[in-house]
Amino acid sequence: MKLALTTLAAMLCASPLSAQAARGGTPPPLHRPLERLAAEQMLVLPVQYLTFADSLGWSQQAPPSRTYLHTVDDEIAFALTQRGLKQHWTMAPDLIRSVARNQGYAPDPTSLAAEEVRSGQKAAEWQLREPLASQLRALIALTDARYVLFPVEMRFVGSKGVGHAMLHLVIIDARRSQVQWSGDLAGAEMTKFSPAIAADLASRLADLIASPVN
Repeated sequence: MKLALTTLAAMLCASPLSAQAARGGTPPPLHRPLERLAAEQMLVLPVQYLTFADSLGWSQQAPPSRTYLHTVDDEIAFALTQRGLKQHWTMAPDLIRSVARNQGYAPDPTSLAAEEVRSGQKAAEWQLREPLASQLRALIALTDARYVLFPVEMRFVGSKGVGHAMLHLVIIDARRSQVQWSGDLAGAEMTKFSPAIAADLASRLADLIASPVN
């Protein structure tokens, strides 16, 4: 698999409804820039970092960081499973349980050396450094996957009473230790912290990959 590398600011933003759709017509098809992943054996990693860069005081309203990130992992697993991806994909909660059964063979997937893949200016493709490269190879060895979907960091940003979540995503060829794709996915704007934020962001992530299963 070789993913097309694109301008993510355009690819990850929801397309506005057409005038016809606004009048009650059929909305345009939803663009799914990552749909090629659906047929791949994939490993979905746990979210590593939670950052509050807002002026809304949401950090005081949210649960403890690791507790909340487990909730985000669960919501992502649920949303992707609802799109029929469970057959080929290993979800983060399943990975955590597998590592617990194989202690000593793989690193803690909730505490990876992932600083180099956090948000920031990087080339579209780059080789991973150690120890992250070896950590990911050890984790995929527990599965049939070659590729990793890594929701690295969840950030909350906002101003003037309105905030939203941003999820920084990276797709990695773990065998080659090479980043294939990266970008930020924006959640819905809200005026207060809500448990619905995690579910909304997980659904938007699933929308990039596959249609809901009827």
